[in-house]
Amino acid sequence: MNQRWSVGALARATGLTVRTLHHYDELGLLRPSERTAAGHRRYTEDDLRRLYRVRVLRQLGLSLEEIGAALARPEELAELLRRRRERLDDEIWRLGVLLRQVDGLLEQVEPDSSELLARLGTTSMFYDQLDRRQHEVLHESAEALGPDGREELDREWPAVLRRFAEHCRADTPVQDPEVRETVGRLVEIVNRYAGGDAELTGLVGRYFRSHGVGVVRDYIPDIADLGDRLFAYVSRAYSHS
Repeated sequence: MNQRWSVGALARATGLTVRTLHHYDELGLLRPSERTAAGHRRYTEDDLRRLYRVRVLRQLGLSLEEIGAALARPEELAELLRRRRERLDDEIWRLGVLLRQVDGLLEQVEPDSSELLARLGTTSMFYDQLDRRQHEVLHESAEALGPDGREELDREWPAVLRRFAEHCRADTPVQDPEVRETVGRLVEIVNRYAGGDAELTGLVGRYFRSHGVGVVRDYIPDIADLGDRLFAYVSRAYSHS
């Protein structure tokens, strides 16, 4: 025999208040489907399943009005749930990235400057500009490099920019063999950092064209006086390859 619940019994069984169930009734979200011979209203198992949907959608952040509209159109509800699931999946992934960063901080609570550069280079230099796939590529690349490889990479990129600064100050022609060698080192660094991913490599280049002056000012202050001139030179040298 199918179970039936009075409003009080359902409230006790679910942890909701009688007032909440009455409010759902008033809004048409959840109304008891049956009455007893004495006229008392009773919730059925189908009502219980509907209540479950209401509560899940509420926890997903939908308003009661939005929930009512979604439940009235099952096909739209399914699409809404798919979109919310994708958002939850993305949030779970982002939390995983954050956990890895927290773990890194726990390993060394007060990192020195080189460690900070390594962290910036592998996780958060332009975090907000990356989509999920690009983050995964960076993570896989960092794992493949290992701690020693990451440290080497994060020593190398400032050294290469300092070498470009020397070329720039000397007005060395971009076709000069020494400049070509420096360009080759830059290309190798970016490819290693980006795991050989062409899209991500392009994003690194665009980021430095837009924000390179600030990065140099903050992390390589001894060449910051060159300002935009340095990255104009790097762009010419790179384009000449």
